[in-house]
Amino acid sequence: MAEPDMIYKMTVLELLERAGFSLSNTQISDFFTDAKYTGYFAIQEIIHGLEENHFIQGETSHNLVLYTLTEEGQKTLDMFRDRITPAIEKDIEDYFNTHGLKMKSENSVTAIYDRAEGGGYAVHLAVRQGVRTLVDLTLNVTTQAEADAICYNWKVKYEDVYASLMEILVQ
Repeated sequence: MAEPDMIYKMTVLELLERAGFSLSNTQISDFFTDAKYTGYFAIQEIIHGLEENHFIQGETSHNLVLYTLTEEGQKTLDMFRDRITPAIEKDIEDYFNTHGLKMKSENSVTAIYDRAEGGGYAVHLAVRQGVRTLVDLTLNVTTQAEADAICYNWKVKYEDVYASLMEILVQ
């Protein structure tokens, strides 16, 4: 069973390279389960092993883990890329053609909150473009309702907020 595991590992690395942006655990898992390559728990073991061996790096944000390809992962992919069949390459291409824009949008604008020390909530807002962070902002608010409202509004109005900040700060 070592060969399928090797192919799955290389496929995860290829997904991350082709994406050009971080992918969530769910997005990676969905590729494998939608294509019926393997089950959810098997791919979780693959992801965990890749992270444990420093081929991928996970960044946890509240309840979301976003994975990126490490330098070691890139070297490994370059050495073993031939393990990825043309059929798998086609499935990856089709997956990104179908889901790529949605995935990029889901992962590039984040808004989460957690309890702040001393009371209230810390709302963490970010906009990323590929691996580059355009905005990373933390606001402290007093109520959960305010935190919820800011998270919702950030997701729908981040472009306006970014433009306003730039206009104010560049003057």
